[in-house]
Amino acid sequence: MTQLEPTTPTTLHTPPPPPSNVGWAVAAMMSFWPLAFFAFSDALKVFPRWYSGDLDGARAASSRARMLGIIALCLGGLVTGWCLITAFQT
Repeated sequence: MTQLEPTTPTTLHTPPPPPSNVGWAVAAMMSFWPLAFFAFSDALKVFPRWYSGDLDGARAASSRARMLGIIALCLGGLVTGWCLITAFQT
């Protein structure tokens, strides 16, 4: 009779989910609101995709929300700067 070796359960270590970058979406709302809709949409897709197993989709949604927030912040700064320059032009 052979004796079975005790086996240890193997656990897969999954890294933590990527940040949702909802802060960048809020910055987009304050600075250039047309991009904020897309930034919020992507920020809210991160955790559902991560927990359903779509790791690459969650990372892509996270990076896209961040990118849209940064673009909106830059555009908002440019528009504000342009408005200030034209307002105080003599």
